[in-house]
Amino acid sequence: MDLRNRFPFNYWLTSVRPKQMFIHRHDLGWLKMILTWIILLALMIIPVPVYYGRQTQVNMDILLPKTTEAVKKQAVDQALTTAFANKTTTRRVLYQDSQVIVGQNLSKVQAKSRPVSITVQPKSFSLLEDKAAFQVPRRASIPFQSAKQYFNRQWYAENKNLVTMYFVTLFGGIAFVTALLLWLGLAFFIWLTRFNRSTSIQKYKESLNLVLNAMGGGAVLACLVGFLHFEFGSLLVILSFWTVIMISIMFWQTRLNDGYVATGRMQTYD
Repeated sequence: MDLRNRFPFNYWLTSVRPKQMFIHRHDLGWLKMILTWIILLALMIIPVPVYYGRQTQVNMDILLPKTTEAVKKQAVDQALTTAFANKTTTRRVLYQDSQVIVGQNLSKVQAKSRPVSITVQPKSFSLLEDKAAFQVPRRASIPFQSAKQYFNRQWYAENKNLVTMYFVTLFGGIAFVTALLLWLGLAFFIWLTRFNRSTSIQKYKESLNLVLNAMGGGAVLACLVGFLHFEFGSLLVILSFWTVIMISIMFWQTRLNDGYVATGRMQTYD
């Protein structure tokens, strides 16, 4: 059995050869095209959980904007340093203003008195931002170097799965829309060439298959780059540029004409 002629091996072999992308534009049925597009989308998303799984801390601006802004204040930073350094059961307020309260062993009433509250206890700390509440155990494996870093790393160690799922959903949605628009949009423009007598493309399905062939290598390259250096915007740029470049080379090699591919002479269609 020759695997080169079986799906998905035939697709991946086609996706790295521009002329073959055009020749094999009839190979995939609707079900196989949808399955292939899902695989390409998955390749774009896989670097996200890998990246956040390796991190020991994360930028909390998106998830907890008010808390992040509060911790930037020097007074809050000093209050947290004091709270984390002293493992006491005494109840005391170390810092408070109209929006933030920081203290040790604060009561529920005190914690809910401000939009943002950070309550440090000997073995854990509680965080409240509006309706978001977290109880975070303090891990001995995380050393204290600065209040901001310690706070961030302790919180992230406890909520890594939540953060990872959030960013997978966020970036997955962006990748879904971007990749879908790229696929359908480029296919539509190629399909419009059917009004030219020299083009062999007559059906929109052909255009969809052709663009999908061109996207394969870009998705793989974006995935590999994402493992080495994660910058999600760059992954989308890699996918887009690769697809456009492959289609450009394919057009130069085939002129979108079956006769030109076979004999080197343009074939016209009525």
